[in-house]
Amino acid sequence: MIHKKLLALALVAATSPAFASSAFTVDFEKTWDFSNGDVNDYYNGGTAADGTSGANLGVSFVGVSGLSNDALGPYYSNAPTLDGVAYAHDTAFMNVASGVDNNLTLWYSSSTAVSGAVTAWTGLNGTGTQLGSFDLAANGTYDNWTQTTFNFTGTAQSFNLTAAGVSGVAFDNISNVPVPAAAWLFGTGLAMFGAVRRRGKASV
Repeated sequence: MIHKKLLALALVAATSPAFASSAFTVDFEKTWDFSNGDVNDYYNGGTAADGTSGANLGVSFVGVSGLSNDALGPYYSNAPTLDGVAYAHDTAFMNVASGVDNNLTLWYSSSTAVSGAVTAWTGLNGTGTQLGSFDLAANGTYDNWTQTTFNFTGTAQSFNLTAAGVSGVAFDNISNVPVPAAAWLFGTGLAMFGAVRRRGKASV
């Protein structure tokens, strides 16, 4: 009976996300209108600039547009989710009113290195106290994508993407579940499962 309980706990640890109650991944998967593509409240219970609405993830954007390949030519390739990516322009923010604790994971593509490309703030639209900033290394021209985690200390309600917008950075699959933490949980679950199996064999 104890072995079964340990196995159940291991499987839960292996499959549960780090932030089960408020986890989100913004994948920008839709056909975006090139001339009217601002994301706006598409992921916040509202609509994008083109009037369409998506899942309410509690995430809104200012100065950020979605981008899809169309008849005018492929703008990007090899993105982690191919139907759409995003880019910042003008003064750009990602707002999460419920807050993001300590880290933000994202994929990006950038032809140049960008210092302070993403900054975390305690208030909406880059207000309050800055919690940290994150630099992006050059990795290509919208054909190579890198997954990275921005670590900061505290709870952020917004992320300033303005520097990334000025430098032409593209984003995809922005999430508040850090990959290392998820991988650690999976590994821990497998390790517990292995320990239970070995112990069970030893007691036979």
